[in-house]
Amino acid sequence: MLQILYLAQDLADPAVRRRTLTLVAGGARVTLAGFRRGDNPLAAIDGVEPIELGTTADGRFAQRIGAVARACLSLQRQLGHVRKPDVIIARNLEMLAVARRAVAFFGGTVPIVYECLDIHRLMLRKDIVGRMLRAAESQLGKDARLLITSSPAFIEHYFRPLSGIGAPPMLLENKVLEIDGTVERRTASPAKSPPPGAPWKIGWFGALRCRRSLALLAEFSRKMEGRFEIVMRGRPAYSEFDDFDGFVRNEPFMRFEGAYRNPEDLAEIYGEVHFTWAIDFFEEG
Repeated sequence: MLQILYLAQDLADPAVRRRTLTLVAGGARVTLAGFRRGDNPLAAIDGVEPIELGTTADGRFAQRIGAVARACLSLQRQLGHVRKPDVIIARNLEMLAVARRAVAFFGGTVPIVYECLDIHRLMLRKDIVGRMLRAAESQLGKDARLLITSSPAFIEHYFRPLSGIGAPPMLLENKVLEIDGTVERRTASPAKSPPPGAPWKIGWFGALRCRRSLALLAEFSRKMEGRFEIVMRGRPAYSEFDDFDGFVRNEPFMRFEGAYRNPEDLAEIYGEVHFTWAIDFFEEG
C-alpha cells in the first residue's frame, strides 16, 4: 500500500479533506500534517487523524513564515512515529519548505510532489518581494518530481515562464470526483419553483471572501423586498470584511448557514436553492 505524507497549510480547508479522502479511496495510506488556520475547526476525516504542526493566521504572511520555521525545527518530534512515506505531497509554497525538511528527516530519498492549485498575488509582483518569493519557490521546488495544478492557464502564464519549477505538470481541475459510483445520491435535483409568496433562493457557497459580492447580493435582495433570499454556506475570510457577522445579521433577506462537508453535503445545499452565485471579485485584476 502506497504510504503518502500529505502536508497542508490549512488542515481545515475543505479541499484538503476532499483530497485526503480521494487519496484514501485510491488505496493509499495517508498521514495528514499541517497547520491550523486560526480558530477554524478541523474537518473530520474518516480514518485519518491530522497532525498539527502549529497555527497560522489568514493574511499574515510573515507570521506564517515563522510558523513554518518552527514546524521545520520540530519535525523530528512531530513525525517521529510516522512510517517513512513513499511520496510527500506539499500543498502550496510554505509546505515545500516543510517537505524538504521532512525528506532529510526520512533519509533523503523520498520524492516530493508540489501541489499548487492557486497562485497567490504576492507571487505575481514585479518588485523585490515577488522576485524573492519566486526565487524561494524555484529553490524549494527544484527537486520536485511532479507539479499538480488546477488550470492550464497557471501552467502557461506562471509556472513555465515565471516560477522556475521544472517538474512535469499534472492538471487536476477543481471538480467533484465520484469515488464510489453513487451518482444518484450525490447529484442535486433542481429546486422546484417556490410557492406563491415564498422567496427565490440564491446560494453563495465556498470561500466567502469577496466584499463586492456581499454588497451586491445585499443590495439586490433589499431592492427585491424579500422576493429573493441569499443563503450563504462555507468559510468566511473574516480578514477581508470589516464585520461579516454583523453585516449579515443586519440584512433582512440574507443568512449564513455555516460550513459544510465537501463533497458529502453538496447535493443537499445546492438542491435547496434556485440559483448559485459563482462570481468572485477577490483580487480583481
